[in-house]
Amino acid sequence: MRLEAFKNYQQVHIWTGILSGLLLYICFVAGAFTMFKAPLNQWALQADQRLPAIAYAQYDTLIQEVLAAHPEAAAKMTVNLPRSVSQHAPVSWVIEDPDTHAATTWQASFSPEGKLLVQSTQLSAIGDFLDDLHRTGGIPGGDDHDAYGILVMGLVAALYFVAIVSGLIIFLPTWFKDLFTLRKRKNSKRFWVDFHNILGITALPFHIVIAVTTVVFAYHDVLYGAMQQWVYKDAPMFTRPAPTEIDRDFSKLLPVTKLDEAIKTLEPKFEPAVLEYAGLGTPRARVMIGGKLDGEWIRGPEYAYWVSDPYTAISGYSAMLPSLAGATGKIVNGFFTLHFGGFGGAFVHWVYFGLGMSGALLFLTGNIIWIEARRKKQKNAESVAQTRSAKIMARLTIGVSLGTLIGIAFALIAVKALPHKALDISFWQQVAYYVGFLLSIASTFLQSPVRAAKQLLALLCILIVALIALTALNVDRAFNFSTDLSFCFIVCILLVGLGATLFHIHKRKAFLPTDSVWS
Repeated sequence: MRLEAFKNYQQVHIWTGILSGLLLYICFVAGAFTMFKAPLNQWALQADQRLPAIAYAQYDTLIQEVLAAHPEAAAKMTVNLPRSVSQHAPVSWVIEDPDTHAATTWQASFSPEGKLLVQSTQLSAIGDFLDDLHRTGGIPGGDDHDAYGILVMGLVAALYFVAIVSGLIIFLPTWFKDLFTLRKRKNSKRFWVDFHNILGITALPFHIVIAVTTVVFAYHDVLYGAMQQWVYKDAPMFTRPAPTEIDRDFSKLLPVTKLDEAIKTLEPKFEPAVLEYAGLGTPRARVMIGGKLDGEWIRGPEYAYWVSDPYTAISGYSAMLPSLAGATGKIVNGFFTLHFGGFGGAFVHWVYFGLGMSGALLFLTGNIIWIEARRKKQKNAESVAQTRSAKIMARLTIGVSLGTLIGIAFALIAVKALPHKALDISFWQQVAYYVGFLLSIASTFLQSPVRAAKQLLALLCILIVALIALTALNVDRAFNFSTDLSFCFIVCILLVGLGATLFHIHKRKAFLPTDSVWS
């Protein structure tokens, strides 16, 4: 490769990486945690938010009694079957205040005596909050698919893809020479370049998948709009079966067992876990059934889905089922399952967690390389004034990287320590995150970056120990192996890594050159 072309690709890689790196760091850290979104939601539950589990044969009776006593639940109601990851209540629905838009979750079950139990509560859904953080990069504003952060992250993901391609091109000439090489004794910049290359090359397919699928997810409404205008024109893009002229009374709903039988005629290995009813009592009534389908490419991180008429079991949309998806459906399912890691169960979730954290380190090391490359070296006895851009980027790199973790830790502590019924916990967990995040960034601008890094790392270690203690001392309910133990395992790994980093910074602080931008 000619030197001029090499430098051009290098500049493209540097600037696309710098422009997208900090936001991608936030998305990758939060995304790593969302691999355990459902267990995190379970971990956050408090004792008074749980209603008794019921037998499989009782679900039909419970659904009918809920609809009779609370017809407003017919608009949108979730039924958690025994196989569901979420077990706070067998039946739940959400009522939104039209003025304040505050959402209240209602739950229903049977008492041991068989009486209907109904209560309102505020669920933190901390896993969903982290998922929103992952999708938006923490940029507030907008709503759901139209969130400003999602649109921004679509552009960031495009820059990310350009950075991947340009980085691969500049690495190819020395592929065999530098692959897995880690030169510690050369200089600090050379070490970070080698470490950055190892992180990028070892997870290259993962990064390509995440970049491409993120662009598609961010702008799928735009893509659908363009297809409707230029391809389908006056014809509908998606066809729905015409509503059947039948009695839509709540009492005519098919039993859960009949829905189970209907879906197993289409997908024999399907194990229903969640029923999401919508529009009951209307001609457009539907039920979306989510269930386990091990070893298949599925639409979500946990479940495959099938949409049906809850009164007739006529299939409304079956393209999400692997055996019925067709070529186009399989491609769409592939986008989802590769992004969510939904194709290999818990093992793949752990692999994706590790890849998410290594991806965050990739962007962190990229920033460090840029800063070290622009550091003015001391050429005489006098100190050297560093550029403003290098100083700001050094402080932002430390503030954003540690602030993201501290903000998440603050949010988790708020969820575990505050009473959910007395407070709008979903609001306060957001406040906790942004307070931790913004204060961390502020601290890096009020003192030297290395001092701020030591203090923030120490604070983060304390917060993690507090989280472990809160989990272990939660005597309101029995210790849950699949949620509490997994959570403690994750944070212990982080604690060891952060403790080692803190020790390394403390050890290396005395050896920082006087012209270092970090001191």
